[in-house]
Amino acid sequence: MTEERYVEKQIYRVVIAAPIDAVWSELINQKSPRPFFWNGRWDTKHMSAGNRYRIASNNDTVVAVIGDILEMDPPYKLVTTFQLTSLPDPASMVTYTLKEVEGGTEFQLITENIVAGSKSEKSMASGAKFIVENFKAYMETGKVTLGARIMNAMYGLMAPMIPKSMRAENWPLD
Repeated sequence: MTEERYVEKQIYRVVIAAPIDAVWSELINQKSPRPFFWNGRWDTKHMSAGNRYRIASNNDTVVAVIGDILEMDPPYKLVTTFQLTSLPDPASMVTYTLKEVEGGTEFQLITENIVAGSKSEKSMASGAKFIVENFKAYMETGKVTLGARIMNAMYGLMAPMIPKSMRAENWPLD
């Protein structure tokens, strides 16, 4: 039996020119697709610790991420397990932290427990950068970057070609 090695904890940080309560509210918004989450939305029975969640998109037909909400301390911290449904890798952990600072809110996305050399390692690194950059843009301007808008449009067009493993019926909340 081999012991898995994990990537060093990664911290992605940005200051968002918005009040902490507005940033928190947008981060946990379940009502509509979040363009900084590739037009996915939190899908959970209740946005609180101890509950399962999915990141669902394309009218809830695609599930890109599944996990459990481990900790929630509004408006400062959200900790989840995080597993990409398109990859066979085990769940990792994602922590979002918010802190009031001069000029707005410091937002951190922290990734941990990612298997080194796994497909999730590369995907999560680029995904974390995308989320941080586009969450800031969305909070400050009301829209994500041009590159993100193009990428989201492409994902929408490619929805009929998604892998069967990502279909929502494969990832029920219960």
